[in-house]
Amino acid sequence: MLPMSQKDKFSQVMATIEAFKKLLFDNQPRIHIKDLERRYGKGDRTIRRWIKRKILPKPIRFTGPMWRLEDLEKAEAAGRIPRKG
Repeated sequence: MLPMSQKDKFSQVMATIEAFKKLLFDNQPRIHIKDLERRYGKGDRTIRRWIKRKILPKPIRFTGPMWRLEDLEKAEAAGRIPRKG
């Protein structure tokens, strides 16, 4: 494999920065795991099981798992996540 050129390294760093900017500044509410527990009336173990089984949308990793509200609402509408009840 050929070593990366400076230009390739710079392009890779800039792409990573742009991805982080999109995550941080897209003005979407972020939902933490404790909020999910309250929203769905389930405990920590059930939420973590849902993560493992991919029932929940893929979380954004920043300071622990977080979900965009929009992604959760789409999964709820599709019937993938059982509502509190």
